[in-house]
Amino acid sequence: MATAASCGGGGSSSSSSDGGAGPGGAGAGTSTGAGAGTSQGPASSSSSGAGTGGAPPAVGSGGSEGGGPPAHAPGEPISIPAQAWSRGITDGVYEDGAPIGGFGAGTITWRFDGRFYKGRLDIGSNDQNVDNSAGFFMYQKAEGGDAQTKRLDKDGLGQGQATYSSLFPRSWVDYHGAAFPCKAKVEQYSPIIPGDYKKTSYPVGVYRWEITNPTGAPCDVAVMLTWKNDHGGNGATVQTSGDDVGLVLTRGGGAPSSEGQGEFTLASRNAPGVVVSYQSADSVAALQSELANDGALANTTGGHSLGAIAFKATVEPGKSVIVPIVLAWDIPVTQAGSGDRWYRAYTRHFGRTGNASWTIAAEALAEHEPWLWAIQDWQASVLDDPKYPEWLKGALFNELYYYAIAGTYWEAGAASGQPDDPDEDMFTSLESYIYPFYGTSDVRFYGSWALFSLWPDIDKQEVRQFCDSVTTTRSDRPRAIGTTAHDFGDNESVFRKWNAYTYRDSTNWKDLNSKLVLMVYRDWALTGKTDKAFLDYCWPAVKMAMQKVKGQDGDGDGLPESNGIDQTYDDMDLHGNTAYCGGLFIAASEAAKELATAVGDASLASTYQTWVEQSKGGFESKLWTGSYYKIDTGSRDTNRIMSDQLAGQWYARALGLPPIVDPSHAASAFTKIYENNFKRFDGGTRGVVNVMTANGSVDGTSNQTRECWVGTSWGVVAGMIQEGLAAQAGEIGASLVDTIWKTDGLWFRTPEAWEGNGSIRAPYYMRATTLWAAKHAYDIAP
Repeated sequence: MATAASCGGGGSSSSSSDGGAGPGGAGAGTSTGAGAGTSQGPASSSSSGAGTGGAPPAVGSGGSEGGGPPAHAPGEPISIPAQAWSRGITDGVYEDGAPIGGFGAGTITWRFDGRFYKGRLDIGSNDQNVDNSAGFFMYQKAEGGDAQTKRLDKDGLGQGQATYSSLFPRSWVDYHGAAFPCKAKVEQYSPIIPGDYKKTSYPVGVYRWEITNPTGAPCDVAVMLTWKNDHGGNGATVQTSGDDVGLVLTRGGGAPSSEGQGEFTLASRNAPGVVVSYQSADSVAALQSELANDGALANTTGGHSLGAIAFKATVEPGKSVIVPIVLAWDIPVTQAGSGDRWYRAYTRHFGRTGNASWTIAAEALAEHEPWLWAIQDWQASVLDDPKYPEWLKGALFNELYYYAIAGTYWEAGAASGQPDDPDEDMFTSLESYIYPFYGTSDVRFYGSWALFSLWPDIDKQEVRQFCDSVTTTRSDRPRAIGTTAHDFGDNESVFRKWNAYTYRDSTNWKDLNSKLVLMVYRDWALTGKTDKAFLDYCWPAVKMAMQKVKGQDGDGDGLPESNGIDQTYDDMDLHGNTAYCGGLFIAASEAAKELATAVGDASLASTYQTWVEQSKGGFESKLWTGSYYKIDTGSRDTNRIMSDQLAGQWYARALGLPPIVDPSHAASAFTKIYENNFKRFDGGTRGVVNVMTANGSVDGTSNQTRECWVGTSWGVVAGMIQEGLAAQAGEIGASLVDTIWKTDGLWFRTPEAWEGNGSIRAPYYMRATTLWAAKHAYDIAP
């Protein structure tokens, strides 16, 4: 769904990532599952499958070229990859940055201009108001010189002083200007690690500071982080463990019962030549004044909800020091809007008391370097691989910001008495803040490639949830509706109802059921075809979904008939047979045949094979023009060129299924799309437009025909790569990346769509992560 109309509403520990437990999954016909924190997910789900993104290699395992990740050692200097996206801290247009915080934990953003906002700790909120109580400050005093203290934002530093870079989940600020005699870099990250379901849930961010003295005299340098507890804060206490020091911004009362209750910890580590100090106060000005005295805080606590942590070091000429600062929070309850309350996934590991932020921070101080090494090794496997084009590499990681900020629910139990399987952790994210529907199946068909590639157990869990919308006997689910749901509810009703979306009647859409079958097959086949529990759970829904689509074939030609607006393009009026829905049904029939064979139903496998043959014949005879597949057979202009006409071919090839059309026809159709929908739309600089007329002009009959959709454009790119048109695909891909991350200022808010005039629609959109399907296409391309 993508309508333009209103729809309503310095640790040296060698401990490495253990992978954690994936989200639980119910077995077929039961509500019993393998829950995160109770046992591992399905065994076959522990790998993301060949060529999909994979779990990271073992941390610090050593090795050489072609033989594993490089060896790591504590205290490695900060290095910013060339592929990272970068902006000067005063470069305006749109000021945002990479967030910290695990999936479902709520997030905090340190913008590239040096300012913080933390409104997304409330997962249903897109509040981006700057919080002036939060900030980094730096003190420096060179031997024989004057002391100076500055707030590390664009106003405190000015132009040309620092550069921000991002390669999510890592980001950096390089303070290279002349404002201070010593130079500084900081690397921000959370442990968002493929295959590590435990740590990917953590509510924590690490700021790894590197201070270097390029002068000829010793220099005292201090860095301070200030923070206020707006979640019921009523005081501050100090915690210590060995060299670790944490200032806990506490709250009173018992265990939290709402999203507005929790605590924060600011922490750092003493080391030879490094001294940590802390203080609570009634204002940021008081904290800044204390730091300015001599680079240290007063080591006092009290009844203030505002506090700071700082470290101070004397850096000798030509030397460097590296010191971590950690920001952790414990806000165990989550609630979007007025809907049910749930415990966040990280509470599986840290409890529900709301006073575990110091425990979380202490683990981060102990493990921050192994976490970093795991992220580095994962990213290096892409950045250093020449088969991926340079335009892909940075955007591939940065687009993952979506899963952190997209109103993401990852629950670990009911917090308001609603029905719940306590051993199964449900997961979902918003279509967008403008269209606040959770899960949105027609969109996640595209936008789940990143989730599947990196955390396949989570994706399987969400696919199981959609299977429950088709058929289930579970008492902790809404009543099944006999067809694939559009969504899991909106931000007022998530997990409580199917189909909060009512702009169109999605129960009669022609794409949803085919898409569900293809997602089931993907998650089973590309994780090794061994997850029998997942297959058995989904199989009843697959059979019913296939029957539903077959029942939409009104004339017996093997293809479903459209009757107006009845698919993901929900302002695009299509009639009769369509290239889009017809191709999806052929691919789904191929997938269903394989699934039937796997469960031992030879008769149904034979039936699905008959459907494949019949639908292929109808697809060619009714839609092939000689050079491309026309948009439909019954609209006012059937010969229009739709960019998404081969969505079924792209998916079939991606999943290792037989192609739905002859490869020569696919290559011809993709070439037609390249020549028309790309080259004749803004001169080939802004992706592919959804629909062109046969005479080469943009179809302006609706907003959606004249838009470029980012996610479907990535599907076109992936499809082209798989058909051997990598050069053309590369041009389209580079134009999308340039539009988002360079020319149009759309970073960290990638929209669903834009028009040729530059207007955008639905920022922070789920479908944009389809970029990971392009990576998969490069992985499997001949």
